[in-house]
Amino acid sequence: MSETSMHRLLLAAIAACLTISAALTPAVGRAHNFAPLPPPTIGFIAFSAFVDGNWDIYALAPGGTHAFRLTSHPAEDLEPAFSPDGHKLAFSSRRDGNWEIYVLDEAGKLARLTHDQSFDGAPAWSPDGRYIAFESYRAGDLDIWVMKADGTEPRNLTADDPAGDCDPAWSPDGRYIAFSSWRYGDKDIFILDVETGEVAQLTEEITDEDSPVWSPDGKRIAYVRESYERREVWVLEVEEPPAQGGRAHRITWLTRDEAPVWLPDGRLAFVSRRYDGDRIMAGSKGNEVKPPEVWLGPAFLGKKLAFAEGIELKGAKVSKESLETRRVPPGREKHRLEALPDVDTYVPKLSDAVADSFNELRRRVQEESGYDFLGRLSEAWRPLDFHHDYSEYASWHKAGRAFDTLLDFNGPGGIPLMEVVREDMGGETFWRIFIRCARQDGTCGRPMETHPWDFSYKARVIVAPEEGGQWKPIPYGYYVDFTRLAREQGWERISAFDDEDFSWRWHFKAVEYWHYQRRDGLTWYQAMQELYPSHRVEELFSWDTALEKGEAPYLMRAKGIPVPAAYKIWLMLKP
Repeated sequence: MSETSMHRLLLAAIAACLTISAALTPAVGRAHNFAPLPPPTIGFIAFSAFVDGNWDIYALAPGGTHAFRLTSHPAEDLEPAFSPDGHKLAFSSRRDGNWEIYVLDEAGKLARLTHDQSFDGAPAWSPDGRYIAFESYRAGDLDIWVMKADGTEPRNLTADDPAGDCDPAWSPDGRYIAFSSWRYGDKDIFILDVETGEVAQLTEEITDEDSPVWSPDGKRIAYVRESYERREVWVLEVEEPPAQGGRAHRITWLTRDEAPVWLPDGRLAFVSRRYDGDRIMAGSKGNEVKPPEVWLGPAFLGKKLAFAEGIELKGAKVSKESLETRRVPPGREKHRLEALPDVDTYVPKLSDAVADSFNELRRRVQEESGYDFLGRLSEAWRPLDFHHDYSEYASWHKAGRAFDTLLDFNGPGGIPLMEVVREDMGGETFWRIFIRCARQDGTCGRPMETHPWDFSYKARVIVAPEEGGQWKPIPYGYYVDFTRLAREQGWERISAFDDEDFSWRWHFKAVEYWHYQRRDGLTWYQAMQELYPSHRVEELFSWDTALEKGEAPYLMRAKGIPVPAAYKIWLMLKP
């Protein structure tokens, strides 16, 4: 079957997914048979998700009762945006080798709107449906562009400033485009008057603000505020005309929330990031004080939600459970250490249970970035009797299920090719690694939109010793998200150590941005028993031995180390 024929089949399958309610938009003269919308239905939330090895776009009914798959293609489909009437879906995709903007209509017809090799993404419809704003790297930095809805007449709206501008969002009256920018160092929310080109700054906090989205009445803007320790959804009361100084209040309290979207009843839906996966959640109304509703998750979700009111989707229905990442521990079969081909490290071995996924991750990273980033490691397998004051005795390295990347990754002439971004979740600090692309022509990676962390001596010791460093400027160019690729292959990052006697804020070895492990639902003790004889594991990693080596009791229990009967009695008696 030819690629064109397969493409048409995919579109035909997708066509069944987008059926618009005749109750709101009569389809006179059309062959489609639109069913009236039941009163309880208020629309659908579109989102991107990584399912079965691929990023596609899905739609979820409010409350999470049912879901539909809207796109199906081997390339990544991200950043969905419904047209105002709900008849079309814009999104960004790498279907033709670089990031472009596409539109899928209700008949299943797919149109590519942009044709520039530079990055184009984050489409946003004007309220009348005649234009699409988007972010683009065509001018050598991220700018806000606008084009007609058919892709013609693209023009740069923020060409007068060299700083990055992203996250466009139209006001309901079509007069303004809200966007985020790091024009003054940190990221703030700005307003662009589409007619005059005038730009006004709305937020001026020392934190980062991004991802603006207007309320349906145009009186409020929901956005994301990020400080060193949390990323939360806030709402800003917009003055008329929009100006700095409106009242802002916080909406979410879960430490890492983003991608807000307004619902018709005045609530906000958003994505909440957790260590065990992402969730689509909906907040409460007005002054109600109650926990947010979980509509989907845990799952692996993109960074943008879109909502369309009054549409009914039919066809490629999928179960909500199929979108969620619920791990089932594998069978307790025995494994062995397997050598990693052409990997430069002290002992280039991992358990054969995870070696294939490591090799595939290495291949993907090299394919995506142009560099063999995992061809050289700081560490992989660790001998059973290894012990050091600044490392865990019961380490996943010993189970053959962990590796450490290089702490630095430089190109010719010492040019740094790696950036590390701080991400706080649930009171813990995690890190995300980005690799600079060898090809800076738009065919590799995406522009960074988040401040990397400065680990330099000056930042850690002189400028911000209590914070262990500080944000540094967002670099220009294209980068590959290594942490995302690792997660796609089942490899998890860990949080930094932040104990009183061993904290990443003052001890670099506690940072741990370089460590990745794959657990597959196993406890550490179970993983060890897969690889070694049980008597050997019991001998070297008994409760008493682990205590002697400095392991904390709560971590020992979490790792599955058998608890002695006497200690169990003490736990029962402990108040």
